[in-house]
Amino acid sequence: MKEISSNDSFFNIWPYVSELKAAKILSKKIKESELVHKVYRNSTEDFEHILLATEKENHFVEIVVDRNKKKAMGYLFLEL
Repeated sequence: MKEISSNDSFFNIWPYVSELKAAKILSKKIKESELVHKVYRNSTEDFEHILLATEKENHFVEIVVDRNKKKAMGYLFLEL
């Protein structure tokens, strides 16, 4: 996995983030400007892993994006 700039990520995550907020997976209080913590791309450049900050320190929601299909594949919780 290689860290990339969030500006280099091609995928528009905001509709998916809205779904996560509606499902109460992400807090509605989190500012979208501070939401993206890190973005990683795998070595074959097929997938991006977008880490979103949560209200708890060192807790993240990771969105996995398939770059070929141009869609979010799902999410998972990370506690680092």
